[in-house]
Amino acid sequence: MADTRYTALVLAATRGGPRDPLAQQGGVSHKAFIDLAGKPMLRRVVEGVIDSGRIGRVIVSIEPDAMDEAEQVLAGLDAGIPIAFTPSRESIGISVAAIEQAFPDVLPMIITTGDNGLHTHEIVRSFCDQLDSVDADGALGLTNAHYVLDKYPDGARAFHRFRDGQFSSCNLYAFLSPEAFRGTAIFNGGGQFGKKPKRLIGAFGLVAFLVYKSRLLRVRPFIGFLSRAIGVKTAPVFLPFAEGPIDIDRMSDWQLAERIIREREGTA
Repeated sequence: MADTRYTALVLAATRGGPRDPLAQQGGVSHKAFIDLAGKPMLRRVVEGVIDSGRIGRVIVSIEPDAMDEAEQVLAGLDAGIPIAFTPSRESIGISVAAIEQAFPDVLPMIITTGDNGLHTHEIVRSFCDQLDSVDADGALGLTNAHYVLDKYPDGARAFHRFRDGQFSSCNLYAFLSPEAFRGTAIFNGGGQFGKKPKRLIGAFGLVAFLVYKSRLLRVRPFIGFLSRAIGVKTAPVFLPFAEGPIDIDRMSDWQLAERIIREREGTA
């Protein structure tokens, strides 16, 4: 195993506030706090990154008025890994950009989200192990659609379609150089480009959207095209895990995740 230890930034702020349907259904203030097979989802996410063995520090980004609750959710995670909390900002992009000022020694850093409740330490470790040999400013985790659909045909995701196949984002990103922070503005519109591809126009421009819709490029050249558009060299990291792209956005996702974890852990 490589000696590099990454910072793990966990984005746990709520998009929908108290109106988030999963938070309402779970009787909690944030979707990241819902109970997932007997454990708060945020705790599962943080356990996954710590147990990967590749993380030296965890930073949780969440609204200031939810920090105390987040600390309670993560209480007792004593693995010699410090956990810090930082206030989220008005958008994902601004929240990530603020990390550079608040934590000057944050790099290299991976970024995940508080609703990646199915991410295991194997997924995080595979991502970090591949990052060790990446020569780029940043990286993003992708999974080929066949891994997801072969194992969970009812777990339909928003797939990006390219000449060499369909891929889904795993909500795993990496910042490997200071130049990566120049790309944070692309998420100020909310991200989720697979579910809402027209957001590519605001983030990368109309030409990028048309190239994306044409499906003429393979995935690597397309990411290279986007890299040049924002001036940040970005590399894809391919993760062969069906659970990687399944985040918990809807009630059906929650139910699927509950079933997967209970089968994985052998609980009733």
